[in-house]
Amino acid sequence: MDGHEHCSHGSPRLAARRGFITGATALAAAAALPGLARPAGPKVEFVDFHHHLEPTGKTTEGRPWSLQNAVEELERDSVMAMGWPGPIQDTDPTAARKKARDNNEWAAKVRSDHPERFGLFASLPMNDVDGTLAEIAYVFDVLKFDGIGLATNYGDAWLGDKKFQPIWQELDRRHALVYVHPAQAPCCTAGTLSYEREKDYLTAPWIEFPVNTARTILSLWATGTTQRLPNIRFVFSHGGGVLPILIGRFAGFSGWETVGKENLDALFPQGVYAEFAKLYFECAQAYAPETITMLRTMVPPSHLVFGTDHPYFHVSHPVGLFNKLDLPEPLRTMIKRGNAATLFPRLQVA
Repeated sequence: MDGHEHCSHGSPRLAARRGFITGATALAAAAALPGLARPAGPKVEFVDFHHHLEPTGKTTEGRPWSLQNAVEELERDSVMAMGWPGPIQDTDPTAARKKARDNNEWAAKVRSDHPERFGLFASLPMNDVDGTLAEIAYVFDVLKFDGIGLATNYGDAWLGDKKFQPIWQELDRRHALVYVHPAQAPCCTAGTLSYEREKDYLTAPWIEFPVNTARTILSLWATGTTQRLPNIRFVFSHGGGVLPILIGRFAGFSGWETVGKENLDALFPQGVYAEFAKLYFECAQAYAPETITMLRTMVPPSHLVFGTDHPYFHVSHPVGLFNKLDLPEPLRTMIKRGNAATLFPRLQVA
């Protein structure tokens, strides 16, 4: 069954369906895509949009990262990873600039040593706007990165914060691809939910990360960032976190006198469903059939991409979950690698 035809909300989603015209065309074309390859390079079955590079080898939770393990796992499942060396949360400008530059140059070396396995999202010292603008020029013009990687928030500033507007203007000018990963936030970190368990494993990824993804998207909408700067292509982690289940709630606020249709129309001139459908989503930890079905009813097929969340998960785990999904083969190919070829022209379709 085509995922676009079993929507239960009816007319509220019709405003978003115009985006599916392009998506449907791409869906048909993708049926013939055999895979991504560089001249004389290995076959690539998947392009991974959610791949943590760890310059120190350490991770917040989970097993340590190593280049050898990453490459072995990527080769085993025929995956090319868009690696990101992590957010720069330092508030001292000098320290932040140095860490961003060191991380990005280290990541560039990883790619140069394994060009068939890695593309790159750059780290930016977002708390230092001038330093960030300088780093954007360096990573795009000198290091030739594929895009930018950001956290949902830097301290208590969500991505819609007005201090980030010069950064968004520059990324819009460059038609940049921006990958966004959740982070803990001072306002809403749960601390512990383990209730005297010997090992505290009910940490931020359970609830805070999915909610923080929704928070930062709403901040971008509330400040009109996505409306004013439409050339930025945002890719959000984990299928958008909890936001997909909230879109219908937002649309219904037109009948709430505190908000009202006039204010809702000002925030979402084409409607909230259409605004949501402009975004891209990688699907790490979102491979449950009900989650994919929901996303398919809400965004064009060209806006869904594959992700692993390595090293927190072995590459084979999300590959296995994805392969179990009941999807039309053209859509399967698009999510695995076809949409990546559209977003990154340098990835030539063989």
